[in-house]
Formats: sequence, structure tokens, C-alpha cells
Amino acid sequence: MTILFVNGINDLSTVGITLDEKGQVGYLMDGNASVQHRMSLGDREAASFLIFGMGVQQRSVEFKKPPAVIFNQIADPDTHQGALRRCVELCEQVDTRVINHPQKILQTSRDQVSQALQGIPGVIAPRTRRFRPRSPEEVFSHAAAEGFETPFIARVAGLHGGVSMVKVDNRSDHKALHALPFDGRDFYLTEFIDYKSPDGLYRKTRIAMVDGVPLIRHHLIDSNWMVHASALTLMDQRPPLMDEANGVLADFDRTLRPAMEDRLFEINRRLGLDYYGIDCHVNEQGDILIFEANASMNLLYNSRQEYEQCVGVITNHILAMIDDRCRVVTH
Repeated sequence: MTILFVNGINDLSTVGITLDEKGQVGYLMDGNASVQHRMSLGDREAASFLIFGMGVQQRSVEFKKPPAVIFNQIADPDTHQGALRRCVELCEQVDTRVINHPQKILQTSRDQVSQALQGIPGVIAPRTRRFRPRSPEEVFSHAAAEGFETPFIARVAGLHGGVSMVKVDNRSDHKALHALPFDGRDFYLTEFIDYKSPDGLYRKTRIAMVDGVPLIRHHLIDSNWMVHASALTLMDQRPPLMDEANGVLADFDRTLRPAMEDRLFEINRRLGLDYYGIDCHVNEQGDILIFEANASMNLLYNSRQEYEQCVGVITNHILAMIDDRCRVVTH
């Protein structure tokens, strides 16, 4: 039984290059969920296939024996439209099960996810609109036309990790917007909903969804509303915060998961993905404020001991999902 892992080159047909400590060249492909190379597949047989965007000639592929399952790792609909559409063609050509079907991935841009998750009791999905401004003034005019009050968030589509993303606090806040590149790229406009805790800090929880099962990945606490891995600096300096975060990880299945499980299952039903992440804030009632939900999220990379068990649990669930899909095909 062969698992075919599919990766894609972005629509600009570019890849990054890195050098390791021995001077060996490595290639970095953005917009792909790094699953295959982040975990041991054991005795499972794996193959890889690379898909280019629509502007580049693609070699054809023929299978003497179709793979038992296709694991589509192309994850970003903003930057990989061409590769995803070609992956749809591949999945139609090969009659087998697909994990993270590319047609579903194409429906996970930030604005589409926001729209899909509207109306779920206990879930807040801030309104998000996609547009292409040519100046800060056009950002403000579009925000007014869409009924967005300040503060709101403006960000460049296809970028992650807080890159090219600003919070606009008032109608005269042109300075913040001048940090963004107005070069013809699409932007997202998103409502900002303040989620500051009573102690003045911000808390973000990352949940991995694997075959419909919610699994904790990490819990971060920061003094800044834009919570990323840099929050660990503050948490390391303040042991009670690290203790709190570790407690969330340890007690997730007993406390947080039961409080939000119904909401997560409905999110999963609406998105229809097999493997993805949800970044969110969860209050004491289990209500979920969604920051993002997509398959591009980093779930398996780990550089800290605190997350070894979480990553191990996620990995085991991925392997179980792959085995389940393979069994369905072979029986």
C-alpha cells in the first residue's frame, strides 16, 4: 500500500533555498503542510509527487498500481491556486481516497472560512473581506463601504506569522497602513475583536483537527494582541504563565475539550478537511473566537520539550487516519 504525498509550487513558480551547517543546499516550499518529512512512517510505503502552477508545463504521471491514498499537502489557496487546481485533476484521474482534498483546500481562504463559520452558536468568526487596495485611503474607503468600524486588521493575502499585518486603531491611522506593500496584491480586512483577559494578557490556543478529532497543540500567553511563538519569551520569564499553559495541555481532554467539543465538530463539518489547525481564543464558557483555521498551520514542527507529547499524539492520529483510509481501499 503506497501513500502518495503531493506538494505544490506556488503561483509565482519560486522556491526558497537554505544551507545547513555542512553547506548542504535545501529547498523550502511555502504553502505546503509539512507532514511527510516531520514524522516516521514506519514500514508504510510512501511516494512523493510535485505539482507546478498552471503557468509551468507539468509532466504527466501514470501509476502501474494506484496509491492506496493521496495525502494532499498543498495547503494555501492564496498562493497555490494553480497547483491546487492541478491536484484536483490528479485526484479525479486516480480513483482512490484523498486526505485534504484540494477542492476543499481551495475553499479555505480567510474570507471563505469566515463566511462558512458564521452562525455557529458559541463561535465568533470575525467578518473578513478580500480586496485589492492601491493606497491606504482605499483601505479606509473599503472599510467604510463594508461597515467595518475601527479597530480593524489589514493584512496581505498569502502571508502568515503576522508578516505584513497591522491593526488600524482609528480613521486617521495612515501610518500603520504605510507599512504594507501596495503593489497590486490582495489584502484581507478583518474585524478586530478584543480578547484581552482580566489580567491584561492575551491567550491563544492552537488545536489540531485530525480526522475530526480535536487535539491540543499549544497554548500561548502574551502582552501583545498578536500572539505568536515570541510569547514564549514572556512565558519563560514568568513561570506562573508557563505553568498555566502546561496545565492547559495536560488537562485539555478533561476540561477544555468537553467545553468546546460541539462547536469544534460543527466547524469541522462545515470546513470538511481531514487535517488542519485552528488558532483561537477560548473563554471560560467554551466560546471560541476564531483567528484562523486552515491546513497551512505548523502542527508537527517542534523545538521545545513542553510540546513533545502533543506533537506525538497528533502524529499518532495522523498515522491512524492514513491506515484507516488505506484499509477502506484495500477491502
